[in-house]
Amino acid sequence: MPKTNAINNQSAELTIDPGASGDSFIQFDINGTGEFRIGVDDTDSDKFKISQGSALGTNDTFIMTASGERTMPLQPAFLGYLALQDSNVSGEGTVYTLGSGNALTEVFDQGGDFVTTGTFTAPVTGRYYFSMSLQIGGVGAGHYGEMRLVTSNGTYLLYKNDIVNMGTTVEYTSSAFVDMDASDTATTTLDVAGGAKTIDVAGGTLGGGAPTWFSGYLVA
Repeated sequence: MPKTNAINNQSAELTIDPGASGDSFIQFDINGTGEFRIGVDDTDSDKFKISQGSALGTNDTFIMTASGERTMPLQPAFLGYLALQDSNVSGEGTVYTLGSGNALTEVFDQGGDFVTTGTFTAPVTGRYYFSMSLQIGGVGAGHYGEMRLVTSNGTYLLYKNDIVNMGTTVEYTSSAFVDMDASDTATTTLDVAGGAKTIDVAGGTLGGGAPTWFSGYLVA
């Protein structure tokens, strides 16, 4: 038997109360199939949730605690870093894509839209924010370089300089806020020219201060 909820329509109010322990919710179905459920999850500290399907706590798309903190567990977001150095990847004009040598180490990939070979694929059309950092070594006389964010809709020049006067080790760090269509891709590239192919991209652990990483998320 379905649980009977108390509905009070006095004073133009609607109260949904199971009358005992249990979730308080509204279910939205289409042709008998549960699509979304919205309500209070009694088994998870009475958090307010919007969940896909017909159960709170499963495929939650929105969660708000009693204190007002809000998370969206299915919102696309990722972070990956280079643990092992990629050696001699550029310097004479070769375009290097982060993740094309040693695979990146995934910290998180909320939504499953990022692969450790360095490519993020937009699941929906929207505005995305990306951040990236590349530490390079092996800089020689005459070297100059560019770091770019390459998306299906366009290429964004993030950093450009004459690196020979900055020492043998240089750090590129930047970010970009861009538009993407569903199924568009985004990668981070490095192009160093003006010398020999001696440019290395440094690796490292998070505990040791990972110098090379790529991250992003859907904003709107």
